[in-house]
Amino acid sequence: MPLLNSKEISILITTFNRKQELIFTLNALREVIADEGIYIWDDASTDSTFEYISSEYPEINIFQNTVNKGLIANRNQLMQAAPTEYVLSLDDDAHFLNPEELEKAMSFMQENLNCAVLSFRLFWGLQKPASQKTSENTYQVSNFLGGAHLMRKSSWDNFITSYPEWYHFYGEEDYAAMKLFRAEQMVFYFPKVLVHHRVSLKNRKKSAEETSLRTQWALQAAWSNYLIFYPKQKAWFKIMYSIKEQFRLKFLKGEFSILMSICKAGLALIQNRRRRQKLDIRFSNEKLNAYLSLSQAPVFWNPKLSSN
Repeated sequence: MPLLNSKEISILITTFNRKQELIFTLNALREVIADEGIYIWDDASTDSTFEYISSEYPEINIFQNTVNKGLIANRNQLMQAAPTEYVLSLDDDAHFLNPEELEKAMSFMQENLNCAVLSFRLFWGLQKPASQKTSENTYQVSNFLGGAHLMRKSSWDNFITSYPEWYHFYGEEDYAAMKLFRAEQMVFYFPKVLVHHRVSLKNRKKSAEETSLRTQWALQAAWSNYLIFYPKQKAWFKIMYSIKEQFRLKFLKGEFSILMSICKAGLALIQNRRRRQKLDIRFSNEKLNAYLSLSQAPVFWNPKLSSN
């Protein structure tokens, strides 16, 4: 019998042209949840992902875009499709190493009604970590990991409602976390649950063009979050400081393409001005300081740095 009740929780996965990785993940989920509790959004894959999953996993809820819409749009669609009070977001190339700990995650959410999100411990690598032990404790954080978290659906419905699709690829989790913080909802790092992200950072090198585009998206998202949530003077100070750091860390070291990324990110700020103006959700200085006092959720867990 699966560990999780599909009437209480759904697992959400976005995918694009990663059929084999997705199959691995789905097989790893067999003991975690019944197939009807899994929701997949295929972003117009060309590797027959949709056809294969529909045929081989008929109980899984899989949807497909006719054109590629991007990660954030897919996550919005999945959140709208999920019918349960709790949702687990998982990357298509990731799986749980200790799924039995998910029951503790569910208990934590049920016992702490102001907890909106649990961000899990994440190990990156092609092979499993040599040790899964950690001495880390659960603590409140300022953000969460998009591909490894548990969220209360009512918190999404009441306080987030949608990720900003015009961010394209980055920054939507920070946006959501700041909306939750403003609403007195809490995000916690929950290291008891360990997720294996089956990628090699060394092998995952991007082309110069893709690196430039992703840098543009990252800058655009970060700057947009500053302008939406920070008091105006502090927002522009953060943006100018960010530009200065890009020049120091990249331009002065010969990465001249950063100029194009900065210019395009700036143009996107202008183009999306009206979208930002519709959001009246700036922090007060006191609220911002309280938010910034929180630690960020760890992105990379290293067993060598965690005592047994």
